[in-house]
Amino acid sequence: MPETRRSTIVFALTGVILLALGIRTGVAAIAPLAPSMDLDLAMEGLPLGIIGTIPPIAYALAAWFSPWLAQKVGLETAAIAVGVLGALAHVWRGASPTFLSLFVATAVLMIAAGVGNVILPGLVKLYTPNAIGGVTAAYGTAMALSSSAPSFLGVWMADLAGWRVSLGAWAIISIVGAIPWLLVLPFAKRRGLAEAELAGGLAAGSPKVSLSKAPTAVAIMTIFAVSSALAYTWFALLPQLLIDEAGMSVEQAALGLGIFTIAGLPLSLIIPPLAHRVGWSSILTGVAAASAMAGMAGLLVAPGAATYLWVILIALGPLTFPLSLTLIGLRTSNHLSALVLSGYVNKMGYLFSAVGPLVVGFVVQVTDSWTISVLFLMAVILMEVPAIWVLARERSVDDELAERNASAHLSN
Repeated sequence: MPETRRSTIVFALTGVILLALGIRTGVAAIAPLAPSMDLDLAMEGLPLGIIGTIPPIAYALAAWFSPWLAQKVGLETAAIAVGVLGALAHVWRGASPTFLSLFVATAVLMIAAGVGNVILPGLVKLYTPNAIGGVTAAYGTAMALSSSAPSFLGVWMADLAGWRVSLGAWAIISIVGAIPWLLVLPFAKRRGLAEAELAGGLAAGSPKVSLSKAPTAVAIMTIFAVSSALAYTWFALLPQLLIDEAGMSVEQAALGLGIFTIAGLPLSLIIPPLAHRVGWSSILTGVAAASAMAGMAGLLVAPGAATYLWVILIALGPLTFPLSLTLIGLRTSNHLSALVLSGYVNKMGYLFSAVGPLVVGFVVQVTDSWTISVLFLMAVILMEVPAIWVLARERSVDDELAERNASAHLSN
């Protein structure tokens, strides 16, 4: 592999942060503008709900082909494509004359974001292999900030220039995010031939051993899936639960959702660096699971007492999300392996997370009670228990695949 220059690393780090900023702005940009958009596109009710289902489905779809795409054109070229396609989709959303046009533009935008989700761990592994925790913490924070920014700035921009400008303006971040990768491309071209040396393990795509048979890969996917399912479910349903069970007003329930959103942010900066330490990945998973279980139990037993404390404890559950992103880099041998593992984790994880809110909402609708739904979420958290044991083994996914391949050859 050619030596990476310091300037190339600086450009790549800048590109990682800007890419992370750009791929989340579209998720929450529409909801606060729905009342204004309704005059032109009839957005209230079912249409808004349909738009809300697109992200996890698009992320899962993109994860199917993203590793193949990035290996064909290169990680850096894929990052440029994410920025350019994302910018075009943002503008398209702002100019949409019909709901169908808005739906298609949003799907394109979320698929581009899904590709970004998959390639980010590979880029971090490639350019900062000795600082995976710190860089993952930085780009994870950038993703969190860009997810919340439209909620705060979108209405303000719409008041100034209309909802179409407000939706389309986020294209600026996407297109700017592509620029650093244009500067990195010369290094990427020099690296191209050297990547043939990495034709092994996950990068080779073993025909005999699938990732589902690598315990560490399954463990990382599991904590990613559980954290995503919890986050999407609570984002959608927590305010209503607080109103129904804790007797809160709409304003108090909105504050509860705000606490849920913000509570985990400081810890998300700490968790990726801690994941580097031997044994800490399983400890962090256990703490996140136990905290979320305690918070949900509190809502079931005493919803009106210390309600915001229960919310804070529940907010610790999805903290296995930044942990899983960090482990993708730590438990693989090179950036191509990280790319393939990232595709597997995103694909399976987002498929699972898309089901969570639907199941919980359906059960609440049928039973007219939150008890069974909360118990269901507690059962989902228990899926992380085997992952705690697997992660404590500190094994590399590449090593597990190599052992499986060796066993397969011996049996033949």
